[in-house]
Amino acid sequence: MERFTLALDEGWEIRVSARSDVGCVRENNEDFFGVFSTGDPARGALLVVADGMGGAAAGEVASRLAVETTHEQFFRSPPTTDPATALRSALEIANRVIHSRARSEPRLAGMGTTCTAVAVRDRRLWHAHVGDSRAYLVHASGIRQITRDHSLAAEIERTGGTHVAGVENILTRCLGPEPLVELETGEETSPLESGMRIVLCSDGLTNQVEDGEIHQLVSMRGPEGACGRLVDLARERGAPDNVTVVVAEVARIRPA
Repeated sequence: MERFTLALDEGWEIRVSARSDVGCVRENNEDFFGVFSTGDPARGALLVVADGMGGAAAGEVASRLAVETTHEQFFRSPPTTDPATALRSALEIANRVIHSRARSEPRLAGMGTTCTAVAVRDRRLWHAHVGDSRAYLVHASGIRQITRDHSLAAEIERTGGTHVAGVENILTRCLGPEPLVELETGEETSPLESGMRIVLCSDGLTNQVEDGEIHQLVSMRGPEGACGRLVDLARERGAPDNVTVVVAEVARIRPA
């Protein structure tokens, strides 16, 4: 488990654990994640999950490039940059990097990846994402998905259409296939409180574990235990896809 100070003068930190598992069917793990900080509380922390797709090892390449480029570009932005702007720019650059790499190497043609990134600074949270990897905010009374799935199934549901079998895993947008990508960004308007949890995960988890179960398990355990139990539960249910989970707990380390 890693600990990152969020605001040195207020005595807040987040405690973060992550776990990625190949699942019960796949031979390769095309998920990739990262948990990052510069060590400067003023810069906060960055959490990223990506779920790659493509032939051969292309999905693994795409997800790794997404996480590594997002990390590099986010912290390259000046400290005064609005985190939402920095996240958007980082993911847009990651998209160009992946797209260019796929065009230059035939074996990687058509590769793409989801990418969900959360920045936490001074008890504030911002996110940017594309695809169907999710970010949740968990508190004692409930769980709230703060990202919106970019999948055909989700689009049909949002427009009031009838569920169509077999479209659950069809993405409507992701990083890589096109030179430009439409991203979504968001910001939590209320400060994070002690005991809140942030969860990032690939659809290998959410296809097997319900939101209510995520809430219960994350609320009852610390980040490390929650990650382990969520992955284990997905595996107990067959885990046909790779499963990746990042759990961060907000904590006060000094009294007010």
